[in-house]
Formats: sequence, structure tokens, C-alpha cells
Amino acid sequence: MPLPPPRPSVFDLLADLAITRGRRVLGVAALLGALALPWAAGVFGGLGTGGLYAPNSSAARAERLLDDDFPGAPPNIAVEIVARSSIDEATPAGLGRELSEQLAHEPGVAGLVSYWTTNGAQPLLRAKDGDSGLILFRLGGSEDEIQRRLSQLHDKYAYTGPGVQVRFGGAPAVLRDVTEHSRRDLQRAELVTAPLVFLVLLAAFGGVVPAMLPVLVGGSTVIASLALLRLMARLTYISVFSVNLITALGFALAVDYSLFILRRFREERDRGQPDAAALRTSLRTAGRTVLFSGLTVALSLTGALLLPLPYLRSYAYAGVGVVLASELAALLLLPAAIMLLGRRLDRGRRRSPGGGGWATGEQGGAHRPRFGVGPAGGTAGARWSALAEKVMARPVLVACAAIGFMLLLAAPTLQLKVALADDTILPATAESHEVADALRTDYPVCLPCQIPVVVPGVDAREKPVADRLAAYARALSTVPGVARVDTASGSYAAGSQIAPAPPDGGAFLGSHGGAWLSLWPSDPEPVSDSARDMVRRVWALPAPYSVDVGGLAPHLLESRDAVVHSLPGAVAVVVAATFVLLFLFTGSVLLPLKALALNALNMAAVLGTMVLIFQDGHLRWLFGDFEVSGTIELTTPVLIFCIAFGLSMDYEVFLLARIREEYLRGGDNRAAVARGLGATGPLLSYAGLAVIVVMVGVATSQISIVTMVGVGMALAVFLDITIVRALLVPAIMALAGGLNWWAPAPLRRLHARFGAREDSGQAPAVIDAQPPRAVVARPRPRSVRAPSLWAVPPGQASGGWPVVESRTTVPIRHGQRRYLRLLGRADDSCHPATRLDDGTLPYADREHETGAASEVGRWQ
Repeated sequence: MPLPPPRPSVFDLLADLAITRGRRVLGVAALLGALALPWAAGVFGGLGTGGLYAPNSSAARAERLLDDDFPGAPPNIAVEIVARSSIDEATPAGLGRELSEQLAHEPGVAGLVSYWTTNGAQPLLRAKDGDSGLILFRLGGSEDEIQRRLSQLHDKYAYTGPGVQVRFGGAPAVLRDVTEHSRRDLQRAELVTAPLVFLVLLAAFGGVVPAMLPVLVGGSTVIASLALLRLMARLTYISVFSVNLITALGFALAVDYSLFILRRFREERDRGQPDAAALRTSLRTAGRTVLFSGLTVALSLTGALLLPLPYLRSYAYAGVGVVLASELAALLLLPAAIMLLGRRLDRGRRRSPGGGGWATGEQGGAHRPRFGVGPAGGTAGARWSALAEKVMARPVLVACAAIGFMLLLAAPTLQLKVALADDTILPATAESHEVADALRTDYPVCLPCQIPVVVPGVDAREKPVADRLAAYARALSTVPGVARVDTASGSYAAGSQIAPAPPDGGAFLGSHGGAWLSLWPSDPEPVSDSARDMVRRVWALPAPYSVDVGGLAPHLLESRDAVVHSLPGAVAVVVAATFVLLFLFTGSVLLPLKALALNALNMAAVLGTMVLIFQDGHLRWLFGDFEVSGTIELTTPVLIFCIAFGLSMDYEVFLLARIREEYLRGGDNRAAVARGLGATGPLLSYAGLAVIVVMVGVATSQISIVTMVGVGMALAVFLDITIVRALLVPAIMALAGGLNWWAPAPLRRLHARFGAREDSGQAPAVIDAQPPRAVVARPRPRSVRAPSLWAVPPGQASGGWPVVESRTTVPIRHGQRRYLRLLGRADDSCHPATRLDDGTLPYADREHETGAASEVGRWQ
């Protein structure tokens, strides 16, 4: 008797849901999207704008102590009043006095010092040419609290009018301008690139109706991701800049997943399957690949969770959320939309996406090929296959040339210098950049360069403590690079006291104990090499008490050291997780190693090019008039690596999935590579082109780090498609030959048990196979389950024996079982055999790889 059918896979369930309840699925999704949209739209109110510093560093502790215990802490906001002629004239002087008084009474403003309220007693606050003066104060609290308060003060007091200008500067003002400029630039880029991207989608999907599928998937992904991000922001720190990742990565994955699932659906339907069967096969094959691709991308982003900067960790949270949302939309909404649209997807289509599959037409309601090509057919697919064959004809030459070119691009990486973001990433006309330039050049000392050294938990009013602090201040003033030291015991320079102690310790004593010393560097650049060397010497100088050193240069050094210390662990987690996933997907040891090595080579080439352009200033005319600072912002290479690595592995999974399928079908390694690249190359080209168009729009930003992300991502995708996929993958796989599919016996058994496979439900090639006839089930032999698409139609065969129906059993005799054991299959789990017309019993094991395509046996 026929046995009950096995439990369907999750992909079968998803296909059945789309086939039987597609309208309901889309309706529920539309309702949930409408409900989630207002919540998602309010995401910006709960996101942070900082997170660029290591929160547990000594510099961060110093800033927190200054905010909590020292009302006279060094200022972090500079308000500059610029006059047309002299700042001492009646109009600017009156404005300066009135503004100083109003700011002093604002909540959160502490330690205000103004040129006008001291009756000229602060010459350091007057510009050298006399046309501008300063009001300095400190805003306390977290980075986000400072940003909110600064925005309120800026909206209230910033002014540009005839004869006078009021503008804000300081590190918080720089961050505010970066946020505002990047938001405007990205909105402009989206408006410019949207029509171009839609043209790419039209070319990729072959019509307006199918081109709307990635819009459906991408829009659903973005709404769900933003809603999830707002929820996560209530639990942990999330940067406002992570929204940019959601829109870019969500759209890129939507295009990828829609292309591959729709391409497979059209391909199966062009083979003659009805829509329902084609969808089931598509989800069992391309859908399974989408699932593994998404897991790979998500794991490549989780490495950022091990990094110490909240800014980078927020990208991991956002990235994982957008990947999960895109997979859900691609596997749930996209199949429902495909079934709902049906033949409307093919109106006017002459070729499937990227040239893969058969072009179709409808005539009299019939759906049949208009012109026949293979699975990797079409002009574009044939060109990719031809390119792969040419590469594999000379694999050593092509591999050496391509690797040499990539290493040449990567060479400048050896000269990489990193820094924290400062005003130099802004355009020269930005308000905070103009103030920073003025502070560095127009005033007697560099006020933002001040470095506070905090000594917590001591009473500096006691004479022994005061004497030790005075000796420490005297020693600090002898450190090369330190011009002057101010503290409660006086001012020191070159080891000598040059000014007496201020009354009652001045602003250098804490309200709950403790003291701080103010170091004035001789270099006007707060993050220059000499400033960093000076900080290292300060750290190395013995102190009488435990001290914390703040300022931009200590922040940079400690944040950089924390990232460098955590980076190997993060990379190891990404590499290990990616290797395991690719092994489970391919059953090979070499292919995951090859993928990781080529990805590392691509990332090195991108980083070297970024150093060449943005650190050294070459080709500056091509990418905007940004300021060349001789450094690369610390977090940008890490961010590019996380996103580009994920997208590259996404492309790798799709390519390997098709190559493996062709290999299992035919057993020829080179033919499988050529056919696999022919089938996926055009799709990857369209997907990569869409990402490149978006990133070129991002690169038009006036913020140099945003420009760097756009250029880096566009270059990474371009090199991945043109060099890695088109040249290095076929060359290396041709050189490896059968080793591509090799794994040691223990790992083969592990993969046989836990590995994931793309099973389209079609039988692999069988030697001398002819059209099968019904198999008659006889009593007593041991049986195995048969996949549904291998069964003959239900019914009765001649002689009264029941015909094996879908998902029933097939007899295996003793000699056949012995052959299975020789293949390493201790159990009898295999694909069913079907008797041929000559009475023999073919066997094809698609799921167990032994270095050849698929083992085929015949028994009498």
C-alpha cells in the first residue's frame, strides 16, 4: 500500500500559501504595512547622532566627570560673532553683550566665557584682526542630549544679516552639520537616482509589471525594518545613520531576491510546468538559495556587534533587521504577487531577466517558447558562458593578471592613516567648518585643541595634594608638544610657573572633589601626528593619582586602539560563520575558502583605492572638492567592509548554487562553471548595476565620508562583478577541478546529515536512461521514500500490482544496498530508482557528492 506522504518542507508550505491564499497574504501585508507606516516614520526621533567614541575609554570617563563635577569644565561650543569691520563697534558689541547674557540663562549652559562680558580682559577671545569675537560655553549630558539642546540654541540664536553674523562651532556643531548635510544629500540622491534605477529594473525584469516586484519587496522591507529599528532603539543605542543602510541594503537585496526567484519561476514555466508547479520548484531552489544568502549577509554584519563603538554596532542591528525583513518579503510576498499577476508578468517579454531562460509569448492562450535557448540562454548569458570558457582555457594567465591588478589597487593600504571625523569632512562653506578654521588660524591659541586631564577623588585644597598636583603640572609642561598647563595651583610652561594660582582654585576644582588640569598643545591641529605623540607621552608620564585624559586626540587613539583590538575577533566570527554556512550549502571545503580569499582581496583593493583618493587626494577632481586631510575616517572602512562583504557573499551564494546544480546534473566541472556563470552572470550584472547607480548618487554628497562610502561600495560591487565573478571564479575553479567538490570523509558525512541542498525535484542525468515505465511494488523488499516529482501517475499496472504513487516507496534489493554502502550511505536514504525498458534499475544519488557529478549505478 502507498505510505503516507512525508512532511512538506517550509518552501512547499510557502508555495502552497501563495498558490491558495495569495490575495489574502498580500491583503494582510498591506494592512500591516499601513499600520506600521506611522510608527516607522517616527523612527528618527528615537535614534542617536553620536556613538563614535569608545564608551568605556579613559577619554569618555574624563568627559563624563567634567560634565558631572566641574562647572568650569572646558567649553565644547563656540559662538563666533563676525563684524564687517571691528567687533568693538556699537552694533556688534551690543549684540555680543545681549547674546552673552541670554545664553548664560539658557538651561544646560555652563561655564560661559565671553569677550564682551569681561570688558576685554580675555584677549584670547578676540581675533587677531579684530573683526570677530567668541562666546564659549559647555553643554553637558550625553551626545544625543547635547545635539538636541544645540539644535534648539542654533535655531534660536544663529543669525546672518547685514554687517554682522552669528555662527556656531565646536565638535557638537560639526556633528550636527554632518547629520543635516548628509540627510539632505541622501534625499537629493534618492530623487536623482530613482528614475535611473527604475530603468535598470525595466531592462532586468523585461517589463513595467515585473519591474514593480522589487519595489514591492523593497518597500515592504524598508517599512518593516524601520519599524523594527525604532523598537530596537528603545532597548539599545541606534545611530541615525543606520537608516541609510536600511534603504540601500534593503533595496539591493530586494532586487537580488526578486531577480533570482522570478528568473527561476520563468525558467521552470518555460520548461512546460504549470504556474503552481513552477512556483514550488522555484522556492525549493532559488528560494532556498535566498534563505542561505540572507543568512550569509546577516552573519557578515553581526561581526560589527563585537566592535566597541555604538555607532558601528547599530549598523549590525539595522543590517540584520533589514536582511530578515527582505527574506520574509521575498519568500512570502513575492510568490503571492507572482501567482496573482500570472501571465501579466510576460506581456511584451522577449527574454527572461538577464537573458536567462526562454522568451515566451501568448497565442491563443497557449504559453510556449518563442525561440529556444538553454538554461543559460540568451545573448547576455551566452556571452558570460563564452567568457568563462575563454578564461578556463588559460586559467593561470588570467588568474595571475587579475590577482596582480587587485594587489596593485590594494598596495596603498599599507599607508593607511585613520582619524576621527572632524570639521574637515564638511564642505568648506559649512558653518561649523568656517568657525573651526577661524579658531585654528584667527585667534592666538587653538581653543578646540585644549586637552583636559581629570584627577578624580582628591581634595586639591589640601596642601599635600596641591603640592603633588603642582609638581605633576610642572612635569606635564616639559612634555614635548605641550605649550602650557593651567590648573588650580597656577600656570606652567617649560617646567616653570608663569602665572599664580587663581582665587579659590578657579574653575579647576570639582563640586564633589577632584581637580583637572588644562593642557594647551603647541600644534594647532587637534588630531595631527604631533598631537597624538604628545598624548602618548602624557599617558606615559607617571602621575601621583589616577588620571583620565580627555580631548579629541585621546578619543581618537583610544577608539582606534579599541577597534583594532576587537577587529580580529569580529573578522574571525564572520569568517568562521561564513565558512560553515557555505560548507553546509556546497559540501565543499575549497569553495568556502576560495570565496573568503577573493572577498578579502576585493576588500583590500577597495581600501587601497580609498586611500589613494581620499587620503592622498588623487583624482580629487572626479569625486568633488573635498578637503584632503591626509587621513581616512576611522569607522568608514569598517562600514564599507561589513556592507560590501555581505553583498559579495550574496552574489557568491547565488553563483555557487547554480554552478553546483549544473555540476550535479552533468558531472563536468568546467561545463558547470560556464553554464552556471551564463545563468547567473546577467542577473548579477543587473543587480550590481542597480546598486552602483544608487551608490553613485550617494557619492555626490558634500560630506567626504558619505562620498567615500558611495565610491567604496560602487567600486566594491564593480570589482566583484567584473574581476572576481567574471575572471577569478572560473579561473580558480578550472584550476581546482574535482577538488572544488572535495571534503574529507567526516565532513562528507556531516554534510550528508545537516547540509542544505537545492533540489528542484528533477532527476539527474542517468546513463542510458530511456522514458521510464511504471514500477511495480512487490512484497517484502526494503523501501525508501520517493520525492514527489519522481513518481509516475497514480493508477494500476498490468498484473494487478499497485503502481508506486507520489511520495511512496521503491524496492531496493540486497545488491543495491551493498552498492549504497560503497558510496558511504549506511542507510538507504536515496533517490528512488525507476525500472527502464531493458529491465535494469538505474540509481542516481544527487544528494551525495563523491567528487564526480552524481553516482550512477545499474543492477539487473
